[in-house]
Amino acid sequence: MYYPFSLQPGDVHLYYTCLDKVRDRALIDQYHHILSPEEFEALQKIKSAAKRHESLVTKALSRYVLSRCCGVAPEAVRFCVNRHGKPALLPSVTPLPIRFNLSHCKGLVGCAVAWEADVGLDIEDQNRCVNLNLARRFFSESEIMQLEKIRDAGAKQALFLQLWTLKEAYVKAVGKGLSLGLDHFSFVFDKGRPDIRFSPERPATPGIWHFFTATLLARYTVAVGAESLYKQRPDVHLYACIPFDNIQSQWRIP
Repeated sequence: MYYPFSLQPGDVHLYYTCLDKVRDRALIDQYHHILSPEEFEALQKIKSAAKRHESLVTKALSRYVLSRCCGVAPEAVRFCVNRHGKPALLPSVTPLPIRFNLSHCKGLVGCAVAWEADVGLDIEDQNRCVNLNLARRFFSESEIMQLEKIRDAGAKQALFLQLWTLKEAYVKAVGKGLSLGLDHFSFVFDKGRPDIRFSPERPATPGIWHFFTATLLARYTVAVGAESLYKQRPDVHLYACIPFDNIQSQWRIP
């Protein structure tokens, strides 16, 4: 049996929050209360009310999840970023080997947490307008060939979003930004599961990689990448979450 926040070696958990379900004034006040002074100041500078709400819920979700996983108060969660902007917990927060990554999309925010695994998360709205010409600019030759074999426009867009989110998840897990070059690695689907391939010019980052993709809430394409110490493929356990209010186990990506 899996429980929220009970991370074990090799585990990956994904917590997500629908923004339109977070409207309770008391909850929103609580979210403001747990922010650091720097976070609160940055929040006030966001002019768009919708973007400000998205940023607040994202920060609340990350602090809620990480505080429960680490066993510390939400206010005690502190962050740092590497030179490419990837966030991490300050070592003083916990001795536990907990890594995380965030993503947000129109109406939805997510936080992926892993034990002893660098993790990357990307979420895209399937209703967004997709420019398939981006594939020729950013994808590898093998990925472009996969797309060109598909004639149905809807199926082509679905594959594009799968590939795009997987590439973003890998880049975010590695934490080196777009300096990696999106065309120097490819994704193929082996028995329906995504697997990564590297070009000779850019060999693999050392580690054992596991990738997952799924449709969430019949609207969002979600991809998770994890560089693990374990050869055995983990499950990704999903939880619908309203920070500091309720959390519900949903399903898992095998």
